[in-house]
Amino acid sequence: MTEVRPARPSDAAEIVHLGALMYKSVGAKPTPTWALESTRLVAERLAGDDLFGVVIDAPEGGLASCGLVNVIPRLPRPGRLSPLAGYVQWVSTAPQHYRKGFARAIMNALLEETDRRGIEVVELHATDKGRDLYDELGFFVKTDNIAMQALRGPNAKGKA
Repeated sequence: MTEVRPARPSDAAEIVHLGALMYKSVGAKPTPTWALESTRLVAERLAGDDLFGVVIDAPEGGLASCGLVNVIPRLPRPGRLSPLAGYVQWVSTAPQHYRKGFARAIMNALLEETDRRGIEVVELHATDKGRDLYDELGFFVKTDNIAMQALRGPNAKGKA
């Protein structure tokens, strides 16, 4: 059985490494500056209440897989009791550990924790590679509105 454990601030560098692998798989180009700042931020936020994560340790050292959930306060919405939402990020597995069920174990643990915290709305962005798993776990493509974003600031030259 795969052992999933809570992520600790000391896991931040390995989590960022796995996050970088995920970003590279979709064509992004993580930089050393991004990695340093992300490691600091992940460690800081894992020590608080607005980010939680789970990891699977690799037998060879480091992490085999990880996933994080940002806990986001939301304004009240009719039909929902919780003022919080969860946004799943950086579900990533090292290539040498693909096809071992780690992403499923990570997602199950993250969803158990969102349930424990009473978080009723959990969102994520999926790649084609992860789509079947997320469908099986009850995620769906919203059709009641259109998800949109605006890129702002000095690095907002193109579309995401």
